[in-house]
Amino acid sequence: MFFKKIFLFAYLFLIGLFVSAQSEADMWELVKSDLKTEYKTIIIESMLFNDQEATVFWPIFNAFFDKKSKLLDEDMVLLKDYSEHIDKLTDTKIDELVSRAMAIDTERLKIRKDYYKKVSKVLPKRKAGKLYQIDNQVSILLDFQIISQVPLIE
Repeated sequence: MFFKKIFLFAYLFLIGLFVSAQSEADMWELVKSDLKTEYKTIIIESMLFNDQEATVFWPIFNAFFDKKSKLLDEDMVLLKDYSEHIDKLTDTKIDELVSRAMAIDTERLKIRKDYYKKVSKVLPKRKAGKLYQIDNQVSILLDFQIISQVPLIE
């Protein structure tokens, strides 16, 4: 059930990317809002926090998600840049795009490390580890959904 929920979550996220809205920016904000809501639902259903744990966890999660959301913005800018240049990629442009993607990946890992460190200070290690696993699974599925839509360089 958990994996079905994550897959559905990732799928709905991608569908949201391609549905028309009043503006691209408005649509992107709606997608991120839905993403956060679905992600929170997965955590609530998987973690079964007591009141004390929930009180200390959710502010940490909200800060984490805000940082992660900014990286999603960077991902979308990168994907847009790639799609605009796909038919005329120079070696220089490829180096630039790959460097930007690596910088985003590096920042994403730093944010996840900081998140785990903060969560493991206020929750039992088992719960902190489980949260890391959930985030990892959601991130992998979301990444897979996104990259499966991106054509390879010819």
